[in-house]
Order: sequence, then structure tokens, then C-alpha cells
Amino acid sequence: MNRTQGEGQSSHSVGRAENWLSPARFALLLAAFIFAGYPDVVVGSGTFIFRDFGGFAYPLAFYHRESFWRGEVPLWNPLSECGLPFLAQWNTLVLYPGSLIYLFLPLSWSLSLYCLLHQFIGGMGAYLLAHRWTGNRLAAAVAGTAFAFNGLTLNCLMWTNNIAALGWMPWVVLAASAAWQQGGRKIVAAAQIGTLQMLTGAPELIFTTWVLTTALLLVERRQTGSELALQLVRFTLVVALVGSASAAQLLPFLELLAHSQRDQNFADASWAMPGWGWANLLVPQFYTFVLYLGVKFQYGQGWTSSYYMGIGTLALALLAAWRAHEPRVWALASVSLLASILALGDEGPLYGPLRRVFPLIAVVRFPVKFVLALVFATPFLAAWGISSLRAAQGQFWKAERVRLVSLWTVLLFLIVALIWFAWAYPQVDPPYSDWPATVQSGASRAVFLSAILGIVVILRSVTRPIAARWLHVGLLLLVWLDVWTHAPDQNPRVPLAVYAPGVSHLSPQPQPGVARAMFKPNTKPVIEAKTARDAYTNYLCGRLALDANMNLLEGIPKLDGFFSLALREYSEVNRRLYATQWKELPPLIDFLGVSHVSKPDSFFDWSDRTNYLPMVTSGPEPVFADAATTLAGLTNSSFDPRRVVYFPREIEPHLRTRNPTAAHLAKQHFSANRLDLVVETRAPTILVVAQAYFPAWRAVVDGRPAPVWRANHAFQAVEVPAGTHQVILRYEDRAFGCGLLLSASTLALCVSGWFLAGYSDRLRHSPSVNCIVPAKYPIS
Repeated sequence: MNRTQGEGQSSHSVGRAENWLSPARFALLLAAFIFAGYPDVVVGSGTFIFRDFGGFAYPLAFYHRESFWRGEVPLWNPLSECGLPFLAQWNTLVLYPGSLIYLFLPLSWSLSLYCLLHQFIGGMGAYLLAHRWTGNRLAAAVAGTAFAFNGLTLNCLMWTNNIAALGWMPWVVLAASAAWQQGGRKIVAAAQIGTLQMLTGAPELIFTTWVLTTALLLVERRQTGSELALQLVRFTLVVALVGSASAAQLLPFLELLAHSQRDQNFADASWAMPGWGWANLLVPQFYTFVLYLGVKFQYGQGWTSSYYMGIGTLALALLAAWRAHEPRVWALASVSLLASILALGDEGPLYGPLRRVFPLIAVVRFPVKFVLALVFATPFLAAWGISSLRAAQGQFWKAERVRLVSLWTVLLFLIVALIWFAWAYPQVDPPYSDWPATVQSGASRAVFLSAILGIVVILRSVTRPIAARWLHVGLLLLVWLDVWTHAPDQNPRVPLAVYAPGVSHLSPQPQPGVARAMFKPNTKPVIEAKTARDAYTNYLCGRLALDANMNLLEGIPKLDGFFSLALREYSEVNRRLYATQWKELPPLIDFLGVSHVSKPDSFFDWSDRTNYLPMVTSGPEPVFADAATTLAGLTNSSFDPRRVVYFPREIEPHLRTRNPTAAHLAKQHFSANRLDLVVETRAPTILVVAQAYFPAWRAVVDGRPAPVWRANHAFQAVEVPAGTHQVILRYEDRAFGCGLLLSASTLALCVSGWFLAGYSDRLRHSPSVNCIVPAKYPIS
């Protein structure tokens, strides 16, 4: 047998082995990796707890679930920040169909399972997309494993919205590319998948997805001008359908955004990737420290505990960027490089100028989020790297092998250099340098790099399919282990009992519409300093302190909260409220109905207050002032909410009541989206409601609409004439209503389009009908 015949037989045998990695078999391997990582979560004996999962995601899912089983749409949250929109927050996942998983299954188990399911969905989508691009199942399997298991994906398991958006990311790109290439039903399918991701409420991930998709469309080769124009039309149609199908979520979100603290003056360039952040792609524990519960973070940013992609995956991606001529490779590599520079924030050369040209970029917090593009692109670049190595023959293989050895040598040199640098220049502020951990991290990555690249090279000489299959599984196992062992566990788990109800011991417990709880401004640092170090006790301490959004688990209203968007005026009041180290609480606390305040030296104990006002008061004299005067007056010790209420100057001509009288509330009933009152008053009066002002709140007095005025800078007021009247305040989100109508219409349009496209395809592919012409009509 000559050399050419040997290479052909080897290639044929290996090709059969690679075809063994079918979607079904890869799905089993991916599920096995997920189970090996989180067996306690899968079987229901453990749950995620770390950071935003326990303080943000779980309480929001709990509130959503409680509202669902009461038959309510959770439009408004009365328990946090004196009330704020809930559905409009977008990341609350109210309209995302995947939320049904934890609405119907036991929440303490199913919410963690929901996250793992989306990790699995992301891995499968990456596999299918990489196979579409490379035609190589081994390359596709490496891409799917690397996408499902990297530092950022594992970090995203604490965010129910981000892990869902990340899971749908490759599916959107896959479906959109099929839509612009083939049209027809593919457009409808792409619109539906894009809508699923849009409803997850992860703006940065969604934006990154569509930027990358647009870039990939523009670099498509083998297309004429007319073909590109047609593809652009199809792509635009997909985007339009996604936007209109998501209108029920997007329109309320845009209204909330317009009234939120995140305007173009909002800027937060903190938590950027450090200037040396690229080093963590090679030595993941370089300049890291334990934040708490054993989880390590970089100095300077706390958004993600890691964005390590795997040293073998990175090497294969660099190989693809080095030698490939595929336009998609250059597009993904270029976007990754650009995103890595932007992630440096103000320390880099691009973020500052870009923010000056496009101020709205400041609405997105934390520049480190730009690494999302790098995390998406690297697995697919690695797939192209493997595909090019598998396809190279003869002299081309020798050239590829030289590149691979050169790359391996350079990366090993950089790893050694970083280890030395960490020893020679340890971090001293704060003094958390752990050089032994850095050495172990670098040495183990060198082993993984050598093993992964070694298997890739050895596969060239393997002719037996069974041996090739085991090497393929071994390669995927190494890619998984490389990421799984790169840092301490990023997602500590605890028994499900940590979410059991009835932890709060406040007595009497503040009730919605009646009273609220409040931290003293100097309490939280003491809580964080004294909190226990084990995850279970740590979370229970947080629940006792009503930390973050944990008050939702107890149904207790409080003055603060932990949300992406806050109402602008209320956040201004709250910021002043918590920025002052009071010795005695001012009268503003009385107006806000605070019945319990935390003791500064304990997170278990609360002090009772008895002089707080009810949620609805009447009779204060109106004072018209600008915003600065109002804020100063509210936080002044002489402010008396029983006698004075502040209004903006612009409403002075419209407010008729000048000498209000105290009224009697004969009846009041409070629910999340509605307040019913029966008011008895001898003269016209003003009802002041200590609930955050938002335009969606409407007032009806005896069946007739009445204006809801903004009072005390951030709260509500309604005029009531003399006599006995029924007053109703209800939350009517017209943006949601209009959006729901538009979404339903778009869904109906998509269903119709699906059947029409199918009918058109059948006509186009049906055999032509032979026409029989009578003899008396001869054909000339």
C-alpha cells in the first residue's frame, strides 16, 4: 500500500469515527458532563445559592410564581422600593415560556434545573451551528462542550435571564443564517427563536447576538449584489418579527427605562476587565482572590468570577485565526479582538471615545460585559481550528503541525512568564496574592494544553474507528475538565431547605399597604462583616436581614431593593435616605410607613417604631417647589408630613385644592396592582399615597377618572371633593396592553406565514402537470 492510499484509508476510517459523534450521542455526553458537575442539583438534593441566584433570581421567581397561582399578572411589585414595575423590568422573565418550568415544578429544585437545562440547550445549539459551519462532527462537539463549559457560562448559572439568553444565542445565529439564505418557513422559525431569546431579558447578550449575526451576514461570500439585497430583506424581516412578537415585553420595558435612573447621564465604567485580564485566559488564577464562600474573582471587577475559555480551546481558536481564509473566521476573530479592547473600559483606548460619540452606551453597566463576544466566538474558532487540522493532507499537514507546535511553545512560554510575574510583582493592595495557587493553576493549564493538542495530533495517525472514538471522547473530557478544574467551584450549592418559608421573626410583621421595614444606613457593612462563612448559614443570615430581594420570600415590604432599573425620582430620595448617617431618623421615615428598623450591631434584631404614618394620609397643605428644594425639605429634620406635602411647580395651575382637610378612610383594601378606598371628608382634600409614582397608575373617583399627581418628589397624590367617595387607584399598563395586542397579531401572522410558506414550497417542488390538447386544436 502506498502512502497516498494509506492516508486515504486513514481519512476514511477517521471520518466514520467522527460521524459517530451524532447529535444524539453528543447530547448524551453533554448531559453526562452536566450531571457530573451538578449531580445534587439534577437529583433534587441541592440548589444554587451564590450571589445573585439567592438574592435576586430566586426571590423574583418566587414572587412571579406566587402571583401566577393567585391568578395575577405581576405588573407591579409593592414590596420593594415603595413599589416599582415588575414585568417591565424585563429580566423578571414573566413572559418567557421557559418560566413554566419553575411555575409548575417545586421552585427550590426546578429553578436550578432550569439553569442547567439552558446550559444544555446552549451546548447543543453550539454543536449544530459549528457542524453547519465546518461539516466536522468532532469540531462541532468540541465547540458545543466549550460553549456549555467555560468560566462565563458557569458564572451565568446564577442569573436565570443571562443563562437563558446565552443558551439561545447559537440557535439565533443558526436560525437567522438559514432564514436569510433560504427564506420561507426559515424566516418564521428564526423569528420564533429570536423572540424566545428576546423574552429572556438579557440586553447585553441579546445585543451581542444580533451584532454578531449582522457581521456574519455581511461577510457571507459567494453572493452577488442582488443576492445580498435579498438576504438583507429577509434578515430585516426576521428582526422586525422578533421585535413585534416581543412587544408585550419591550414596550413596558422602554416606558420603565424612560422613567428610570439609567438615562444618558447614567454612567458606570466600573468593573472593567483589568489591563492584565487577558492573562486569566492562560492562567485563570493569576491575580485573583477569594471574594467569599471560596469563589475567586479578579481584582477590579466583580461581575463575573471567570471568563476562562479553556487553554486547549483558546489554542485551537488562535490557530484558526492565524491560518484560516474563511470570512466567518476573520469576522469572529475581529469582533472578539474589538470586544476584548472595549472590555478594558476607560483604561483602554476605545471605550471612552465610543461613549462620547454614543452616550447611550452608558446605559449598559460594566465594560467587562464586552467579553460576551469573545466567549461566543472562541468555541467556533476552535471548531475551525480542528476542522482545518483534520482536512490538511501531505505538505499542508506539515505546515499545520509547525504552526501548532509554534503556538504550543509560545503559550507555554507565556504561562511560565505569568507565573514568574505573579511571584516578582505580587498584589499588595489588597494583599490577597496566592502565588502557590497561581503556580498550580499555570502548571495544570500547561498539562491540559499539551494533552489536548497531543490528542489532536495523535488522531492523525489513528486508523481504527474504535480507537478514534475513544480519543474523541477523551478530547471532549479534557476540554470539560480543563474548565471544570480551572478555579474553585463557581456555584456553591446547599440543601433545598435553605429556601423554606417562615424565616422572618419580625413581630408584628409589616404588611403590604400598612407598614415597611428599613435598614439603618450603617447596618449593611456590619452585616457583611459578621455574616457566617458557610453558604447555608450565610443565606439564612441574609434572609433574616431582608437583604437584596429576600424580603419577597417573606412578603415583607421594605424601602430598598436590588433591581436593574429603579424609578428615577424614588432613587433620588432613596439615595439621600441611605447616604446620611443619622443619629435620629427624620420625619421622612414616618411618611414612608417604616415600622421596623434594623439594629446597627445585629442582623437578627429589629427595633419597633410606633409613630409611622399609614400608607394613605390626607389634609397636608400643598407646597410648590423645584426638585432640589423638595429633596432638601424631605430630608430636613423639620419636615412634617402630617402638615406639608410638596408638589412640582408645574402642576400648581392644575391643583385646585389649597386648604385641604383631614379625611376619614372608612374602608381600604390593598392588593399588588390596586388600592380601593372609601373616603369621607367635610371639604375638598388631598390624599397622599406613600407609594412610588409611575405614569401607569390611574385614579378613579366615583367612576370618573382623576389625575394622579407626583407628590413629595417621588410619590402619589389624588384630589378628592367634599363628601363620601369611592377612590380607586389601579395599575393600568397600557404599554403592556398595546404590546400584547401587537405580539398576538405577530404570532398569528407567523402561524399564517408558516402554512403559506409550506404550501408555496409544495407547489414549487411538485411535478409539472402534462396538458392534453385535443386533436382538433393542432399544435403548430
